[in-house]
Amino acid sequence: MTISFKYKAVSRPDGTQVKTPSIPVTLRGKEIFETIALVDSGADISAISQDLAEILGIRLSGAKSPAFGIGGKVDSVETNMGISIQKGHERYSFQMPVKVILGKYDFPVLLGRTGFFEKFVISFDESQEKISLKRIIRR
Repeated sequence: MTISFKYKAVSRPDGTQVKTPSIPVTLRGKEIFETIALVDSGADISAISQDLAEILGIRLSGAKSPAFGIGGKVDSVETNMGISIQKGHERYSFQMPVKVILGKYDFPVLLGRTGFFEKFVISFDESQEKISLKRIIRR
């Protein structure tokens, strides 16, 4: 089955708005948090802020490693978290790797290729401002 979402309007720091392929998700650690996450084909792995990891109760005691992105190099800890995506009666829940970006950075939850893209056939329809996720069933 395929689930589709309309792009979401996001405010930029300069006050302008842009529509992005963002989807509603429920993140799980020791706690549960509902938010909007950006589906980011340019991200090798998913990423969340340290503040969000602390809200979720995710342990940050792992080895620090650098994470590289558009903002340069930052410290991070790689761990796992649960995620659920739901629309109507369709619901997909799984564990996935995530980099927790250490420090005070304000950015949306990023859903990257490792652990997320490999679970779906993902279609971006820019003309309709729509993203579709079709779950891959492995036998």
